[in-house]
Amino acid sequence: MPSLLRGFAQSAQLHPTRPALCIDDRLWTYEALAEKAATIAEAIDAVAPTDNSLAGVFAAESLTAYSAILGILAAGRGYVPVHPNFPPNRIFDVVERSGVDVLLVDRDALEKLDGLLQRTSRTMAIIAPEFDDLRLWARRYRRHRFVSASALANTAPDFELPTVEAEDTAYLLFTSGSTGRPKGVSISHRNARAYIDYICHSYGIQPDDRVSQTFKLAFDLSVHDLFTTWSSGACLYPLSQRTRMAPGRFIRRHELTRWFSVPTLGMTMDRFRQLAPGAFPSLRTSLFCGEPLPASLAEKWAAAAPNSTVDNLYGPTEATIAITSHRWTDANEHSSCRNGIVPLGKAFPGQKTLILGPDDEIADPGQTGELLLSGSQVCSGYWRDPEITDERFVRLEHSGDRLWYRTGDLVEVDSSGNLHFVGRADDQIQLQGHRVELTEVDCALRRCCGHDLAISVAWPYGPEEVGGIVGFVASNAPIDEAAMRDRCRRHLPDYMIPSRIIDLDELPRNTSGKIDRKSLQRLLDNGEV
Repeated sequence: MPSLLRGFAQSAQLHPTRPALCIDDRLWTYEALAEKAATIAEAIDAVAPTDNSLAGVFAAESLTAYSAILGILAAGRGYVPVHPNFPPNRIFDVVERSGVDVLLVDRDALEKLDGLLQRTSRTMAIIAPEFDDLRLWARRYRRHRFVSASALANTAPDFELPTVEAEDTAYLLFTSGSTGRPKGVSISHRNARAYIDYICHSYGIQPDDRVSQTFKLAFDLSVHDLFTTWSSGACLYPLSQRTRMAPGRFIRRHELTRWFSVPTLGMTMDRFRQLAPGAFPSLRTSLFCGEPLPASLAEKWAAAAPNSTVDNLYGPTEATIAITSHRWTDANEHSSCRNGIVPLGKAFPGQKTLILGPDDEIADPGQTGELLLSGSQVCSGYWRDPEITDERFVRLEHSGDRLWYRTGDLVEVDSSGNLHFVGRADDQIQLQGHRVELTEVDCALRRCCGHDLAISVAWPYGPEEVGGIVGFVASNAPIDEAAMRDRCRRHLPDYMIPSRIIDLDELPRNTSGKIDRKSLQRLLDNGEV
């Protein structure tokens, strides 16, 4: 059975009384979570018995959100996460473009629901397990059907694994695109199972594991957290917004054994001195993904978690969470890094990588080129967008009928076969006639300020060439900008030295938790810094 839900169903049968989820120190067993999922699945079938293959999860990281994801999958549908913290226009765009006819709503989303229902012209079923009385909503929005907690309480169905096809959508995510409009990425059960099965086997996750969840549900790395945990009979520990500010204490209090986050969160922990040697003895596995991993952070984390492996994973949403990995081994590992960045490593078994040079010819060893991906984890295209699909998902003359995804990431491969991240094609800028990778400037800034929370942006910029580079750092003490620019001269040619280096209390992050270059550019555009 290819269903993404298969692992959870097996765990619920084998370990019904084991904890599956811990929210605000309250534990929910597999049996309890399966009951809630089955109730939601039955409600979906009752209020929207259509051929629509998708249902929306308009919720934060709550019990409603997790049971809704499982319930939607149990109903044989794919889920579409819609985070309440999204801007109203983004919420509307995701709901409209996905075409969902069912929306599961929690308390955090209620204040945004009114604005959404006023704008949409479609009819939906709104299932709100946290609310007993929705009569006012039903009178105000007569076109929609509302299902309250009291209605759900009258059902007690058995949890069943639905019949799905391998190419059916397991989840649909909308990722930010260079056009400014998010692209829909539909991941099939086949794609998701290929990843989950490999990770569970490779890392040997056990029922006694306690697994972090640091990602919002609209970020594809959250799928790793949920389904590697539940496929293994382990327990998931989501970090609340409050605990994300001091996750070190959370790791120790719950004695987490598995950690997964973007490097930015690790950098923030380092900034606030949470990575003392031996700080996290309970961790067995530590994974980082979503951004380049600085070698300095990998080294500090390995010392803070002395019983843990430290792996750098890489993969775009289109390739289902991650598709390559590299393990940090010891202090000598620095010699394998480029520009202070841990390698992306090698592709998972059964997955393929290819590097194309400027003329779409296969790059020579050591030559920088665009990374292409292929294999069972790579999806078949963008949601209802054939034009961009044809641009990014291609077949090459020298590779038969194989479908390749063009990542837009620039890489090179070393003599050991490890991939190294060089930069993004869209972060490569022309400056004074020179081609510049902003990631190289980022590396110099990190060296010069002594920590990893540093990044550069192109500014001011024009349609063909930018006028300069501005650096941003988040430090615990005032910086000497002139001295830092002088230190940059040891690592960068004059034309790459930032014209300004600005110290902020916090660097802005996007919904995925990564440092957001575009937000920093807007600060400069608006004269706010």
